[in-house]
Formats: sequence, structure tokens, C-alpha cells
Amino acid sequence: MTEQRNQLADLFAACWKDEALKARFMSDPKAVLKEHGLDVPDGIDVKVVENADDCVHITLPAPPAGDNDLSDEELSAAAGGTTPAIPADILLAAALMGGGAAGGGLAAARALKGSG
Repeated sequence: MTEQRNQLADLFAACWKDEALKARFMSDPKAVLKEHGLDVPDGIDVKVVENADDCVHITLPAPPAGDNDLSDEELSAAAGGTTPAIPADILLAAALMGGGAAGGGLAAARALKGSG
């Protein structure tokens, strides 16, 4: 997953420098991701949105497959700050869409933008 995060960070940095690439990434994300070595599994739709100083997008992951009710143990884990296991396909989709928990979040993007 670290390699994918690095490839995605490189793509973000390239988009900040190249408006045409950014426009293509926003209009045809799967093609641009593939060009940068990030294949998107069949059946996964990718949407790219851009954060701004006055607007931040937060990705809410889909609930885990199976029972949607949390057990007392899962509620305690969430309240205690630990994260229940999230399937890899959800993490990949969140990372590709900029979800903070999956590594493509606002803080990382700002840190990269500041260092680029």
C-alpha cells in the first residue's frame, strides 16, 4: 500500500504543476491512474474532487459487508480510538478518492504541496 500511496502522492504533485493533467485526472481518473501505474479494479468507479481553502471533501467509507449493527466490543474499539478492520478494496477506493484514513488526506496533500 505504501508504494500506491507514493505513486498517488507523485500524481497529486504532478497535477499541481500541470493544469492539463489535473483536468484529465478530474475528467478521466481511471485512465490517468493507469498511466501512473495505479490500476483500478473492474467494477470500481473513481471520482476526483479538489479541496480548496474554503471547502474540504470528506470521504465516508462504505459500511463493512455483513451485519451493519456494531457489537458492544466494536463500539468500545471505536470509542477507544482503534480502527476495526476495513477491507482492502474499500481502503484502495478511499485512497484513490483522497480519503484521509487511507492515506490521501488533506494533511498529506498540504504537506506535499508545501514541499513541492
